[in-house]
Amino acid sequence: MWISATLSESKGVESKENQPSSPNFLLITIQDEGRGIPEDKLQIIFERFQQVDASDSRNKGGIGLGLAICRDIIQQHDGKIWVQSILGKGSTFYVLLPLADSQ
Repeated sequence: MWISATLSESKGVESKENQPSSPNFLLITIQDEGRGIPEDKLQIIFERFQQVDASDSRNKGGIGLGLAICRDIIQQHDGKIWVQSILGKGSTFYVLLPLADSQ
């Protein structure tokens, strides 16, 4: 698993270089090399009580609330969370949060 954080001037994932303005957003990236998430499940995993594979709950514990709670907290801070995934290769979760205005 890899975790990184990047400052960005825009709501897009990529930051613009050579800009005189200060960063407005923090992009946190969490990447794993797990089994991946099927494309048809990418949006529902952020809903309450949703899991990619319900049989995992018996082996790994959990009832499908973690990502829903994360999404709610992030949205309360005017942020966004999303995921990109490739089956058999892993997933990358992105959290984009606005930085407080220093003025």
